[in-house]
Amino acid sequence: MEYAPLIFWCVWVFVFGLGIGSFLNVLIVRLPLEKSPIWPGSRCGTCLRGLKLIDNLPIVGYLRLRGKCRFCGATFSSRYLWVELATGLTFVALFLVEIAFQGKGGPDFLRPWHHTPGLEFPYLRAPIPPWQGCVYFAVHACLLSLLIAAAVVDLEHQIIPPQITYFGTFVGLLAAVVFPWPWPNPLDTLAGIPPGRPWLLPDVVVPTGLMLWPFAEPPEWARPGSPLLGLLNGVIGAAVGMLVGRGVKFLFETGLDKEALGLGDADLLMMIGAFLGWQVAVFAMPVGALLTLPVIVPIKAWSWARGKEVSAALPFGPGIAAGAVVTWFAWPVVSEFARVLFDPVMIGIIAVIMCGGMLVAGLILRRGKPATV
Repeated sequence: MEYAPLIFWCVWVFVFGLGIGSFLNVLIVRLPLEKSPIWPGSRCGTCLRGLKLIDNLPIVGYLRLRGKCRFCGATFSSRYLWVELATGLTFVALFLVEIAFQGKGGPDFLRPWHHTPGLEFPYLRAPIPPWQGCVYFAVHACLLSLLIAAAVVDLEHQIIPPQITYFGTFVGLLAAVVFPWPWPNPLDTLAGIPPGRPWLLPDVVVPTGLMLWPFAEPPEWARPGSPLLGLLNGVIGAAVGMLVGRGVKFLFETGLDKEALGLGDADLLMMIGAFLGWQVAVFAMPVGALLTLPVIVPIKAWSWARGKEVSAALPFGPGIAAGAVVTWFAWPVVSEFARVLFDPVMIGIIAVIMCGGMLVAGLILRRGKPATV
């Protein structure tokens, strides 16, 4: 019985995630074709007959039909099943990391992971979650859903629909202004930061808000908790994400002498920055490369060795999404490296190293390329 509240909320969040995953499947199918995600209702892509309500139940509908249309027998992609399941599981992970681990009076094995004192309530014992926890989870679940949709579309079509990234950027900016950092933490939480101590020092504990960290140490004219600081956080996060994506594209393609990255990747980083801050947007790309390239490249090499036709294009949207999620969930660890981003000199050094590295990488890959006349 001690774990009953935790199990109840995890099951509820999982079911909610399955429903959202079902809608994400609609976006994934229709947005690349520039069709409305709302009208008409769900239907078979072969015979165009509408599906019954029971056929649309997440996971259950797919398994009940055995992955085929009840009218014409056409096979449905298993992607419908996996997107729904992945969304449900990631929602549970988000709930555990950001909400349940902050609860008081819960099981002993639950300890706070993110430093968000404003969410330290008896969540596991309360019959109804406080509104702060609901909003916190809803905003971040929205970002997680958009990242899943963008990653799957890019994986299948090598494009990232702007309807996803532009809508997400708007929602991220709105949330940043309405719930400015350090929300949901009370302002007296900042009293624990030693006055005059630079935030890049390890003894300064910066609380994690809806937007993980502010863009810099808040100046006098944009105090913590003010909509102005929230606006600055969101705009700077979106701008840096877009500039990082477009800058990497320009430098890498300059060295490689051909198109290598899409503008959708820059838009995806823009959306991430609007939700979580510019620090996460900076880390998302290198972390994503470390996570995905060691997986994608061997798969493509194996397919080539078996004589299959292999596309040279590498969709990087899934890598950026994965890098953002890992950076976000592991922020207590990543933030120790991100502290240097509170120092303008270190920002400049890192920018020079990253720009030079992308240009050199493009030149190395370009080496040996036959000249064109």
